[in-house]
Amino acid sequence: MTILLNVTDQDRLDAFHETFARELPEIPVVTSDMDYAPEDIRYIFTWRPLDDWAALPNLEIVFSVSAGIDQFGALPEHITLVKMVDPKNTQKVIDYVLAACLSCMRDFPTYAERQRQKTWETSPIVTTAETTVTILGLGEIGEKAARTLASVGFTVTGWARSPREIEGVTCKTGEDGLDNLLAEADIVVCLLPLTDETRGLLSHDFFNRMKKGASLVHAGRGAQCVFADLGDALQSGQVGNAIVDVFDTEPLPPTDPIWEMPNLLITPHVAGRTDARTSAHNVSLNLQRLRDGKDLLWCVDRGKGY
Repeated sequence: MTILLNVTDQDRLDAFHETFARELPEIPVVTSDMDYAPEDIRYIFTWRPLDDWAALPNLEIVFSVSAGIDQFGALPEHITLVKMVDPKNTQKVIDYVLAACLSCMRDFPTYAERQRQKTWETSPIVTTAETTVTILGLGEIGEKAARTLASVGFTVTGWARSPREIEGVTCKTGEDGLDNLLAEADIVVCLLPLTDETRGLLSHDFFNRMKKGASLVHAGRGAQCVFADLGDALQSGQVGNAIVDVFDTEPLPPTDPIWEMPNLLITPHVAGRTDARTSAHNVSLNLQRLRDGKDLLWCVDRGKGY
């Protein structure tokens, strides 16, 4: 029973070797650059899917490096998929959303564009009390982000596939609910998981349903955004500002036209990052539970996609 670490970050490799030596010395730890017998691998810790899952014929569990698991769509059904849950990472994403919303509220992406153009021009100044933020996706991160934004004075609304109740936050579901929220929001924050329903969601139709001049903060998944449509919306002024952290191809190629979109602030997928020691602890804890005949924590519902 061997675990394969299909990652290259030295801090993660060090954390796993130290944690397993202390907590599960009976389980060998190998890395992708080592020689190992494929049939010995029962568990893998990875961000990217393998080209051929059959290359590990006895694989039982895939531990995702992050909470995002949509990249594992081709994983055979008999293999258990476990997402990463990290309170530190949750707080990092919440901090990112707060910073991005404040930046959009004060028009910072537009000022960055004016700086490039050497244009001295001011925008109207508004406060949090005058600004409505709609959060799409009210899972653990979305809910806590909503509470944080409300606590600093924003009017906060939220949309989710299933009904939710969050004190101080107006929550809606369904297409009509989404239309109502988009029409009123000054800033729209996407924190949705990637599913068949959310793939390509941020498109011409979506942007045209937003209040004209509203801002977009996108920290969900790259495939949810049709970037050519976002560029058109930014060019026309339908979307006033955008801050985007996730892309179809990462790193974003230097020749990609996304770099040149106006009033767009790009961050290189830094909204959150799972803590190396937390990752190692979570995997170790689950394998100890497996050894003791207990249910695994944080298993993904393959039907729902999260």
